[in-house]
Amino acid sequence: MLKRLLFLGIVSGLLAGVAAIIYQKVYSTALSVDFSAVVKTAAIPIATIVGCLLASLGNWVLYLLLKSKSEVIFNLLFAILSFASIAPAFGAKLPLDSPAPPELLPGLVIPMHFFPIMAYLVIRPLFIKNMVEVPKG
Repeated sequence: MLKRLLFLGIVSGLLAGVAAIIYQKVYSTALSVDFSAVVKTAAIPIATIVGCLLASLGNWVLYLLLKSKSEVIFNLLFAILSFASIAPAFGAKLPLDSPAPPELLPGLVIPMHFFPIMAYLVIRPLFIKNMVEVPKG
């Protein structure tokens, strides 16, 4: 179970990272802004992979502790933590020499915080059929 969850974390992290990089390119092109000094392209997939791997570990720990209720609790916690993770985006400070308007930065980074949870929950059925053990017999 742990191996499948970790593989799910890596694959969903890569998927979320690709989606976030595409979003960054589209956002930057559409609004003619460049936040590459603040949001480094190379850091995006690293952050999404680490986030999804941590989610997988949390999913596994909850499964060991709660068994039948772990899936619901995990989904709820993952959603709450995803929403909580956007708070620092509102207080982010841009470098003084940044030509981009600072009010556009949250529009770039806030949607990126939800790509990992979307990727994880969408592809989880491909890796984990059912987190709840079904009694046999």
